Amino acid sequence: MKKIFLITLSSLCFSALLNAEPYIANKIKPERMIEDFSDSKNEDFPKDFRTYPFQHGKAERVYHVKEEAGNKYLNGTDTEDISVQTFKRFYWETDKWPNFSWRWRAQILPKGASEKSWQTNDSACGIYVVFGGYTGNVLKYVWSSTVPAGTIVEKEAGKFYIVVLQSGKKSVGEWKSESVNVVEDYKKAFKAAPDRLPSGFGILTDGNAVHAPASCDYDDFMISESKPKN
Repeated sequence: MKKIFLITLSSLCFSALLNAEPYIANKIKPERMIEDFSDSKNEDFPKDFRTYPFQHGKAERVYHVKEEAGNKYLNGTDTEDISVQTFKRFYWETDKWPNFSWRWRAQILPKGASEKSWQTNDSACGIYVVFGGYTGNVLKYVWSSTVPAGTIVEKEAGKFYIVVLQSGKKSVGEWKSESVNVVEDYKKAFKAAPDRLPSGFGILTDGNAVHAPASCDYDDFMISESKPKN
């Protein structure tokens, strides 16, 4: 009797696993939400973000969590020529998760800015991906005031490249979704595959070079195995 019961129980467990397998597979998604600001308080500096030593006070004047129709997002507004970055650090295996997506909404484009010159190098919306920590190789994605979308700007050969995703006033005030493959973009800019992993991403909204206000909203930062459907 005991042997029959054990065999029956084993058969039921195996059957349950077989039936559950498609359900589990359907629940596992090849993507990971990194930041949607839902854990941060309104008007506060975003939780779990950092900045450079002795720059936190300045960063708090630029970056604040806002809420709109029940959704939280990060606003960056620089009207004081501050130009300070903020960073979200996490372990990012780009061989598994090469794609990076987010939403942004330019609010104020710094007048006269152009990423092609250091003297005018400001962007309303800027996202950094640094391969190898703070001193590593840099890809920066921007919403430019004037440089055409699709342009790759070499800021420092073999070290720092800017990729223009949006440009100009046409879509200012509208949320735009972006999805990029950071490994492929790295190869395109640096002419080689990355040999180090990113340590997270950075955000910069600034207008200090042209002494003009700049403002951008950011939300829903995600990494994935493949580009998520919009």
